[in-house]
Amino acid sequence: MSSDFLKDLDISEEERKKLASFGASNPKALLSLRRASRDAFDSYLGNDRADAIARQLEALLTGEEKESLKTPLTRPGHLGARMDEPPSRKDRKP
Repeated sequence: MSSDFLKDLDISEEERKKLASFGASNPKALLSLRRASRDAFDSYLGNDRADAIARQLEALLTGEEKESLKTPLTRPGHLGARMDEPPSRKDRKP
């Protein structure tokens, strides 16, 4: 998974490595992880830094992505993280 979006954040190299360790491929996925387990996420980075980083991540989102994060989960994903709907059977690669 690519974490190239982390290069767009004004964070230390140590913070970049910590965020990359989550394996999120985009800002929305990383914000979803934070929302799924905010206390653990924030204590890992530090509460003040986690808030600042979250604001930077939100600035990278499209309007549609921001709206999707506001909607309640219809069902929990793996470990409670928000997940996009799986592709339909006809769109899946064999």
